Amino acid sequence: MSAAHYADVARAFQARGDAPAWLQSFREEGLSQFQARGLPTSRDEEWKYTPVATLSSQPFQPVQAVATGEDVAQAVARLALPGPRLVFVDGRFVPALSVLSGLPRGVVLKPLSQALREDGALLQETLGQLSRPSAHAFTSLNAALLEEGALLTLAPRALSEVPVQLLFLARGGDGPVLASPRIVVVAGEGSEATLVETYAGLGSGATFTNAVTEVSLGDNASLRHFKLQAEGDTAVHLGGLYSRQGRDSRFQSHAFSFGGALARNEVHAAFAGEGGECVLNGLFVGRGTQHLDNRTDLDHAVPHCSSRELYKGVLDDRARGTFHGKIRVREDAQKTDASQTSRNLLLSEGAQVDARPQLEIFADDVKCAHGTAVGRLDDNALFYLRSRGIPKAEAERMLTQAFASELVRAVPEGPVRAQVEELLAGKLPGAARTEVMG
Repeated sequence: MSAAHYADVARAFQARGDAPAWLQSFREEGLSQFQARGLPTSRDEEWKYTPVATLSSQPFQPVQAVATGEDVAQAVARLALPGPRLVFVDGRFVPALSVLSGLPRGVVLKPLSQALREDGALLQETLGQLSRPSAHAFTSLNAALLEEGALLTLAPRALSEVPVQLLFLARGGDGPVLASPRIVVVAGEGSEATLVETYAGLGSGATFTNAVTEVSLGDNASLRHFKLQAEGDTAVHLGGLYSRQGRDSRFQSHAFSFGGALARNEVHAAFAGEGGECVLNGLFVGRGTQHLDNRTDLDHAVPHCSSRELYKGVLDDRARGTFHGKIRVREDAQKTDASQTSRNLLLSEGAQVDARPQLEIFADDVKCAHGTAVGRLDDNALFYLRSRGIPKAEAERMLTQAFASELVRAVPEGPVRAQVEELLAGKLPGAARTEVMG
């Protein structure tokens, strides 16, 4: 399907006329931007390595309602973390499987469809301020179809010790399904929380998840953000995370990408106040013919901020991955301390990776470094393990797991790390060729 198909889908959605004027205007701006841009092609530098032509081959469109059968209940039982959560199936909120009890004082979590009715003033001020509809075609499309997702707000000095989970299940229906979740996080001064986005596949239906997350951190606020993406073998996943940090705030993003025929994970982080700290970590593991893209854009716009960035890729068979990262240090951002590292492991002759870390520095009193490496399993290490009676397949598995473990250990011990470890185990050499979360 061409861009015209998605424009028609958005027009039909907006024609319902059930939104307040400000929201309808926001959606219409998204549609206008999408029509002006169209779907990106390999001629667009930012999308040169992302084969989005697959989105033109099937008529993806939103579902109006979902039926929650035993497969959904079992998936939730398997993937749910202890604590509050919202559950979505093919982009639709499922109240019966969600848990909103146990939220600490000052922490509010609700589906976006409810928030659009109850928190219009807040959303009118925040929606699209970090991820503007003009950013690129898919943020435009998400805005044009804005309806569902989640709103998480933290009052000043609110503390949520238990992770808040957003569980998105891509099931697929009678035809190819499009889901466009929008997640908005507003953390007040001195607040602290952990947010987990989990994307999993159910069955073999064709699905397209186009997700946007906007995070606004007040002064001295802290947020740990985890994204676990393990959708089905035929899924397309495009996700963008946009954050803005106030003075002395701390933000951590840990992205784990394991599923999908095509998956692209973007992180756009910006410092808006001095003394901020930002950590961007990512692990992508692909096999078969998977294509896993990762892009980061970190904007040091103010002085005295620090950032650490580490992305690792593991690719087998004929899988392909990319890491394109950019750190921008603006003229006034003196005393910036930033580092960016990309390391990649190829397990077969047919696997490929494109890695391009970048620094743009316009200040003169900074400490910045970046680097990249691409290699294969160490022959000496393999020989050492095999000489001690360990079969080749198991030796390869052990070494691959050791390569990835640095990013797994960055996740605090507990249910989130356990889920990451389970996902990784299903993708290591010798693991059964089944959907990790299917």
